[in-house]
Amino acid sequence: MNQYFNRIASVLVVMAIMVACNIYTFIPIYGNIASSLSIAQSEVVIAGSSFIFFYACGLLTFANSADRFGKKEILVWGMLASSFSTGLVGLAGDFWSLFFIRGIQGFCLGSFAPVAFAYTYDLFSGRKRTLLLAFINSGFLFAGILGQLLSEGITSYSNWTIVFFFFAVVYASLFLIGKQTLPATSIRSDSVTHQIVTIYKLLLRKELLYCYGIVFTLLASFVAYYDSLTRYLSGDSDLLFLLRAVGLIGVSLSLFTGRLLEAKGVYKTLFMGVTISIASVLIAFIYVHKSEPFIIVLSSVLFVSAISLLIPTVITLIGDMSGDDRSQALSLYSFILLGGTSIAPIVIMKLTYVQSLFLLLGCFLFHAWMGGLLYVERRRWRMRA
Repeated sequence: MNQYFNRIASVLVVMAIMVACNIYTFIPIYGNIASSLSIAQSEVVIAGSSFIFFYACGLLTFANSADRFGKKEILVWGMLASSFSTGLVGLAGDFWSLFFIRGIQGFCLGSFAPVAFAYTYDLFSGRKRTLLLAFINSGFLFAGILGQLLSEGITSYSNWTIVFFFFAVVYASLFLIGKQTLPATSIRSDSVTHQIVTIYKLLLRKELLYCYGIVFTLLASFVAYYDSLTRYLSGDSDLLFLLRAVGLIGVSLSLFTGRLLEAKGVYKTLFMGVTISIASVLIAFIYVHKSEPFIIVLSSVLFVSAISLLIPTVITLIGDMSGDDRSQALSLYSFILLGGTSIAPIVIMKLTYVQSLFLLLGCFLFHAWMGGLLYVERRRWRMRA
């Protein structure tokens, strides 16, 4: 059984990392792409946002198709479609081709996240399920740093187009591995109407709306933090590389979220994450006035640590609240998470670094407010769950 679990977990976690890497590949190479295609950097940012918007659409579409067509089928064939669309990104020759192809790539990659969560619930229970969900979420967070490091590293030695040819080969390999390794699960025949009604009912539940309020600005904050920092430190590539690399230390905290949830409870863990996130932004303010590298390195580690705690904690809350409708609730989670993220680069592009920090601080204070409302009304939603 352990060998069976390890084999499946390894494939899903690698898929999670490689899929999520492409959310962040544009951040360090906006200038390279703009120069290569002879377009403004702001247009590259807009093209990057098309990826995230269509990725969010893909999350919702494929999550609602998985029960009908089979979760394994969506996962593996999604990898093949992602391979072709990712390779095409490297062939883009102007703004509009980049915008549309990057959007198609995002839609195809949206076949993974909510389907993988539901697939995990189908295959495993108890400790193994919790562990695999934690690993997948850690993979998503790890990709937030790795995606930037890979795109920057590959581009520095060759050309930005090679980044996407590299990922195209990776996705094709994962298609072959997944087809051979992942087991099939049962197929249900819920109608589209039933799924839409379920989503509508979920959106009427106030406690879930509080969670989705946090979700909307969660990954958007991550993108905003590193996007604004990349522009602020554009003349110091060594420090930027160091910040992304040490950020990986913070990702490891997500592996212990399960133990924290058991020991401290979901609300204490949530407020712990919010407190760390606020501290990281306040430390970043100090760096603006006292430019010591250690200060911003500390801020980066704490920031990633906070997001590493908050994402699995909010997923746990949504899973507990939604009961039998968990699959639909998690697909909404993924859609809203990436919907917010699609807006972040466009908003941050208009702000200075200090203004971006104030916006981030506002987001985390909003998280604290939503968490407080959830805590106050916790008995009411438990009765409904």
